[in-house]
Amino acid sequence: MFILNLTYLVMKKILLLIVLIIYNIYDLNAQCNGNLPVMENFDSNNIGVCWQIDDADGDSYNWFWQQFSSYYGGYTCITSSSYNTSAGALTPDNWIVSYPVDLTAFSTSDNIELSWKVRGELSGFSHEYYTIYVGTNSQISTLQSSSVQRSEWVDLVGGDGTWVTRTMDVSALAGNTVYIAFRHHNSTDQYRIDIDDVSVSTAALGTEDFNKENFKYYYNPGSETLTLKSTNKPISAVAIYNLLGQNVVNKTLSNATEKINLSTLVDGIYIARVEIDNTTKAIKFLKQ
Repeated sequence: MFILNLTYLVMKKILLLIVLIIYNIYDLNAQCNGNLPVMENFDSNNIGVCWQIDDADGDSYNWFWQQFSSYYGGYTCITSSSYNTSAGALTPDNWIVSYPVDLTAFSTSDNIELSWKVRGELSGFSHEYYTIYVGTNSQISTLQSSSVQRSEWVDLVGGDGTWVTRTMDVSALAGNTVYIAFRHHNSTDQYRIDIDDVSVSTAALGTEDFNKENFKYYYNPGSETLTLKSTNKPISAVAIYNLLGQNVVNKTLSNATEKINLSTLVDGIYIARVEIDNTTKAIKFLKQ
């Protein structure tokens, strides 16, 4: 009897291990899924898994994932430093490159928009310079030669200690698989640059426009409903996708406040494309 019980326990542990391995493989694929709409909130540390880093200046300081306490806003994001308390002033040339994003089903006539949030973490020390590249190869040389790129100082675009949303049209690369890269360079002796909420979607509505509508959303796990609210104009439609890129909900709407019943969906992370006044925005939420 003892041997049978021991055998049962061993088999149970092996089965549990197999389940965990399968789950982790599925979760990894979901994290790195590049089908549109893409929404990367850096909720978990996927540097080295989905996003690859390159310390081009060789100083051993590079992009890293950080999670702030609730006192500091509870953000999770990626960060690169131009100052370190141990090393002092740094002059970084730090790269972080995304997993492949699939634009092969689109044409250059489609409005494909890349959006991200950026800030200099410490107000008054936010004169951080960075470049964002979008190219058809993950190699740095290819990214640097891409025609789709932009460089800017964080504080000069409103990111002095405050998150600011930036957007860029990437429609010129439609029909290709592309990679997104953030490069922190030409800066020294400031503090840190933070990047969050990277998204790629079609016909995207800028955050400024959603702010005009005072758009808000939240998921209620008790009732399993997603609530969408717009102050000025009615919400006209919502399409919800799982992280495999599959469309699982499509609804035509007409009210400023809408509640979407999600009880038929399995728990997990979803991306919703909300349409207001013929413009759309991708949002990300967790059903649990």
